[in-house]
Amino acid sequence: ISSQVANPTPSHHKQHCRELLQALLTASGREERHEWSSRVCHWLAHWIPSLHEVRTIATYAALETEVDLGALHAGLQASCQFAYPLVVGRTLRFYRVADPNELRTGAFGVPEPDPRLHAMAGPDELDLCLCPGLGFTRGGVRLGRGKASYDSVLPQLPSTVFRVGIAFELQVRDSLPREAHDVLMTHLGTEEGVTPIPAASS
Repeated sequence: ISSQVANPTPSHHKQHCRELLQALLTASGREERHEWSSRVCHWLAHWIPSLHEVRTIATYAALETEVDLGALHAGLQASCQFAYPLVVGRTLRFYRVADPNELRTGAFGVPEPDPRLHAMAGPDELDLCLCPGLGFTRGGVRLGRGKASYDSVLPQLPSTVFRVGIAFELQVRDSLPREAHDVLMTHLGTEEGVTPIPAASS
């Protein structure tokens, strides 16, 4: 992906970047991704407790090529509550889930919460949001999958909420397309550690 990307960039350029990043992820091995996911969880499990004000964490159930954060829920469930996303219409809502085994199989085979069983956690109830994506930059730009689900909720989060882009290092690029409405991450979490985005987290 070129590091010389004009800003803002037309949607077709975003799609081109998505295709390239998805190809990189698909080419990576399942065992590699499992090991990388374990390391991401390791770093997050050490970093999050240092943020003493964090009680409710927005997480997600991973797609095949995404960072799997299941071990993080298991490791921090005694001290934090976790909320999982559900697409409702054109927006994303989070619901508190004590046990990931309670998630039901939803659209595209992705586990999701059941509003009949799980209480909703509004944007102002979240302390930290772990955001998946196809690509990120170290400047905090996030490139999603094109469905705009997170684009609908990120602007609603209070400025005090930590917005952590979750990815493998191969997904971190020098530059990615960004539009005016795109919300920057405050931190980036990969298998190499958790790093702050100075401009966004200051």
